[in-house]
Amino acid sequence: MSERTHEGKDARRRALRALAKDLGHEFADFDLLDRALTHASTGNDGKANYERLEFLGDAILNFAVADALFRKTPEIPEGELTEARALLVSRPPLAAIARQLNLVNLLDVGKGLRESERGSERILADLVEAVLGAIYIDGGIRAARAFVKRFVLPRVAELQPAEPAGIDAKTALLHFCQRHKLGQPKYELVETTGLQHLQEFRVSAKVVDGRKAEGTGRNKRAAEKVAAQRLLTLLHAESPASSA
Repeated sequence: MSERTHEGKDARRRALRALAKDLGHEFADFDLLDRALTHASTGNDGKANYERLEFLGDAILNFAVADALFRKTPEIPEGELTEARALLVSRPPLAAIARQLNLVNLLDVGKGLRESERGSERILADLVEAVLGAIYIDGGIRAARAFVKRFVLPRVAELQPAEPAGIDAKTALLHFCQRHKLGQPKYELVETTGLQHLQEFRVSAKVVDGRKAEGTGRNKRAAEKVAAQRLLTLLHAESPASSA
């Protein structure tokens, strides 16, 4: 093994330790954190990637956010809890967390991943879920909850609608589209899963320029509302002057 290889490994380990400090979790197994930041494009190098950790982290994230919202806001009905959770675990806020932690700078990639893809919202969100999965395996549910409390839940304030109180998400989205000449939003049923009495609907909301977002719910209307709110959040984020 070359001296350069040793130096490279030492540098990455130092960077991972610095990240762990920012995360607020002291890893017993830093290989888990290393794996959470290793893309599948490194597969030819024989390295384990973050995909399985991301799968686990996604489940932990949904549980921890749902549990926290339930405990924090007992007066909010189930439908609104579903919308809040869907927004908090969606790509835009997760990608913002990844940027806050500079995760992309530690992402180990192979030649198969284009430079333009490294900072995509999809990959950034995947990294946050993978890191959460690593924290859960290393420190258990208490450590995972601490991460969610520190980085995810504070963003609930960002989910406040940019429309007057009392206007639901679909109406708010329609008003936004009318103001910005985006046409009328379209809704499409993407998928229905589960048994008949426990079905979950996944719906896509889309505007004429192609921007879209998906939402899930126990019925089509609930799923449409979640999709509308997620798309509205995206449109506001990409249109800083929209509230003027």
